[in-house]
Amino acid sequence: MVPVAFSALDASPMPDGCATVLRLLAASSPNWPEVALVAARDPVLCLALLSASPLANGELDEGLNAVLRRRLERLGPDLLRAWLLGAVHAPAVAGGDSLALLRGECALHLALETRYPRPDEAYLGGLWQHLAELASSLDTRGGSGDTPPKDPDQRPEFTRIVRACGLSEALCDALALGTLLSEQLRGAHPLVRVLHAARLLAADDWQARTTEVAALTGLGSASIVSLRTDVAYIVSGHAVYPPPPGGEAALAIAADNPFREAAISGLLNAAFADLEAAGVADRLAIGAAFFGIAAEPILLAADDAGRLRSLLPAARNGTSTLIDELDLSLDDERSCIAMAARSGELTTHDWAGARPHRSMTDWHVARWLGQQAFTCLPLPAAGHTAIAVLPGAAARSGARLRGLSAALLGAGARAIRAAQRRENDAATREAALQQRFREHVRKIAHEATNPLTVVKNRLELLGQQRADDTPLQDEMLLLNAELDRIDNLLRRASDLPVESAEAPSCRVTELLLEMRAVYGEALFAQHGIGFELRAARNVPDAAIPASALKQVLLNLLRNASEALQPGRRVTVSVMGTVILDGRAQVEIRVADNGPGLPADRLADLFSPRPSSKGGGHQGLGLSVVRDILAQSKASIMCRSQPGIGTSFQILVPLDQSGAVLHHVTESRS
Repeated sequence: MVPVAFSALDASPMPDGCATVLRLLAASSPNWPEVALVAARDPVLCLALLSASPLANGELDEGLNAVLRRRLERLGPDLLRAWLLGAVHAPAVAGGDSLALLRGECALHLALETRYPRPDEAYLGGLWQHLAELASSLDTRGGSGDTPPKDPDQRPEFTRIVRACGLSEALCDALALGTLLSEQLRGAHPLVRVLHAARLLAADDWQARTTEVAALTGLGSASIVSLRTDVAYIVSGHAVYPPPPGGEAALAIAADNPFREAAISGLLNAAFADLEAAGVADRLAIGAAFFGIAAEPILLAADDAGRLRSLLPAARNGTSTLIDELDLSLDDERSCIAMAARSGELTTHDWAGARPHRSMTDWHVARWLGQQAFTCLPLPAAGHTAIAVLPGAAARSGARLRGLSAALLGAGARAIRAAQRRENDAATREAALQQRFREHVRKIAHEATNPLTVVKNRLELLGQQRADDTPLQDEMLLLNAELDRIDNLLRRASDLPVESAEAPSCRVTELLLEMRAVYGEALFAQHGIGFELRAARNVPDAAIPASALKQVLLNLLRNASEALQPGRRVTVSVMGTVILDGRAQVEIRVADNGPGLPADRLADLFSPRPSSKGGGHQGLGLSVVRDILAQSKASIMCRSQPGIGTSFQILVPLDQSGAVLHHVTESRS
């Protein structure tokens, strides 16, 4: 099967080339570059690939083989094999295959010699000349290869295909013009002259045409003869494929052969096996075009409530979402869409009126598709009710749609339903696992509440016994707040993770004062280590969550506590604001007068590595610190000297700027 736009040609890919591709695809890992090379020599296969996925702007500059390889890999080996089995029974264009390759190679080499900027475009023009000539001879809308229509919209159908492939208007013109007189060629585009010269060089009497070729290209006669000789050698080597077992007749078996149909069905099913719904939709998009469906189909299936719903992801086709909103019932007696789904028979809507004729639903769908007609094609969906809605020209090719196209779309519909079932099953299993997790955590939280209650009661009693000790009461308030936080964390532990509701910014000075009250005694004073805090009171909010900055600072303070000997000191300072890369930042420093860091550790300080502290330490602290800060676009630097100490400088973007800082100093030893 060839693309819809020129299916009337009934052209076929080269049988020997098909056999070669099938053998290459039989490998466990297909050699796609080699498959692309064979495809580039086949006019029909090459055109089908480019028709299915048009060229992006400048894509052909990468080379035709690379372009074809991408499309072949996206199509996949199974869809390609199914297409080859379904297409090879069509009669080949008599003598066209060898002539096409000869013209293509002549055009390519002439383009290279004359420095035409798009040589692969010239190759495609030569490769497709005979298809353009055949299309021109079959065109029934007026115009021929010699006298193309004046109206661009009435150009031969083949030219429309070339344009739809994403190729240049120059190539479209060259293929539409056909044979021209010498005086007409003088003012023609260079590509027109190259393709005309290639046609002359591919003729049997090419040696008598060298003067004409020289006039068209500006090349010398000797160069032209040498070029033609080289091309003949290349083509003779390219055209030789290992013969298929049993000869060409072995491939040209009848289209209704049951073995062929079984093989195609199996390949189509395998093409979508184990893909997620989005992957099926992507492969189906190129596969549908490759198998001759003019526009991307809309796939609908009946749900348990008897409503026809879209199978393809909504992002691929906005019309699918609108059809879902129609809430179309399978029992709707007016809609041809519902009728096709109920009866299993192909139906067509064709109404050009400005207002609905019979079914409001069908009228809506036709307008959304931008067509007055669409066809509803029932699909073989393994016991499920499924149909494809196909717009435009597809509505006039019902007999053909019951073949490979219906099998392809049916395989896609089944694969999407299977992917949806897998997703639903996975969601059910995940929900059950989450429920078990919540129950488990609730039990732990309930048990942990008891010791927390004991601790809180003991603290309350201690506070009552020393009611006049104001510093102690302040400490008790902080400890009770931390215990309440632990209690809340335990109670929320059974809830599934959600987006954090924590504020994205924090007040640095208040956070440091709180941390000094909670950790100053435990980390430093009890070990004879001094702790000093120097913080401004009016520092603007830093653009980092309080919990994240607290984790960073606590990690650094713990490291300092473990590294310092009694009598040493740690100082935490909020130095004010600085400008880094045009953005205001608050600067925080954590410095000590300890022994300093080893040189080898400084070299990769923020990389995960085994800890030298022993016990439960994993050596991940500073790596985690860097990652936490990076999430808020903050940074950290370290300076360390043996015997003098270590200093960490943290720069955090401000949530607001312009505040005037009034520095005050608070200290605690």
